[in-house]
Amino acid sequence: MKNIKTDICIIGAGSGGLSIASGAVQMGAKVVLLEGHKMGGDCLNYGCIPSKALLAAAKTKMAFGPAKDHVAIAIETIAPHDSVERFEGLGVKVISQFGTFISPTQVQAGDTIITARRFVIATGSAPFVPPITGLENLPYDTNETIFQ
Repeated sequence: MKNIKTDICIIGAGSGGLSIASGAVQMGAKVVLLEGHKMGGDCLNYGCIPSKALLAAAKTKMAFGPAKDHVAIAIETIAPHDSVERFEGLGVKVISQFGTFISPTQVQAGDTIITARRFVIATGSAPFVPPITGLENLPYDTNETIFQ
C-alpha cells in the first residue's frame, strides 16, 4: 500500500475538479486529483463540448455522419487541455482511480491511501433513466450515448 500526504485531495476531474486543481497548485498547495473514469468529465465527453459541436454542425446543415465526426474532432481538440499529462505538468498528482473515504482524513484509491488536510468532492452527475414500463425493451439514448 502506498501512502501520500497532501494539502488537498480532489475527487473528480470534471470542470469543477480541474479548475480547483489548477488554481490550488498555482497557489502553492500540494494537490492530488482522483478520476476513475474520463478526464474532463461530463462537459468534455458528453455534455458542453459535444452538444455545442453538434449545434455548430447543425447550423451548417451537416448530415449526421459528418456531424458526428465534427463532434469527435471538437473533443479531440480540447481533450489535451484536460489531460493527465497537462495536470501533472502543472504539479498535480493524478491518480486514475475512484476514491473511497476510509476515515475523515483519508481516501483510498486502488492501492494508494491519500491523507489530506482538505477534500473536494467534484464527482458530477450521471444520466437518469426514468422507470417507464417497457423502456428497457426499446432503444434510447442518454447524454452519455448519443454522441457515440
